[in-house]
Amino acid sequence: MPDLPPAPVLDAGGGVVLRPVRADDPAELAAVVEQHRDPQVQRFTWIPETYELVNAEAFLANAERGWREGDLATLVVDVDGAYRGTVDLRPEDGAWAELGFGLHPAARGRGVATRAVTALLAWGFDALGLAGVTWRADVENTASLRVAQRCGFTVEGRVRGLLLHRGERVDGVIATLLASDLRGPVDHAG
Repeated sequence: MPDLPPAPVLDAGGGVVLRPVRADDPAELAAVVEQHRDPQVQRFTWIPETYELVNAEAFLANAERGWREGDLATLVVDVDGAYRGTVDLRPEDGAWAELGFGLHPAARGRGVATRAVTALLAWGFDALGLAGVTWRADVENTASLRVAQRCGFTVEGRVRGLLLHRGERVDGVIATLLASDLRGPVDHAG
């Protein structure tokens, strides 16, 4: 696993900035709770079904811990000065990482995720020297799949029982992006 440099601040364009978490900010904590209570987040993640302030505090504390210990690079997706989600890279041996991202409902459908993921990937390839990144999600999470494809990921396939969700195995899709691939938004329409 690579050592992580200090958490950066990255301008993703269009009013989207990636920045370190603010674990002691009441507004940020409230927004994390709102995001994780959203039915779509509940449907596609393994977070507690009853998401409370204590869960948000643990989530942001884990993000800070990840930077210190070098096993999780989480940045807040800040849109016009407000918390609107997170993006992260989980470094692995062999110069690889796994990508994760999630948005607050107020930020969806406007290209925010694509901007944020593109900026994080560019940083990961450049600052961490990554050779490749994997992404995976529930096969029914088509919104996340569209983001991954817009960011240049190649879908490697559907994997039966890839993910564990609330005690049940569900089919997943897995995709990869190599440092040598075209990085950045790619128009896959048409």
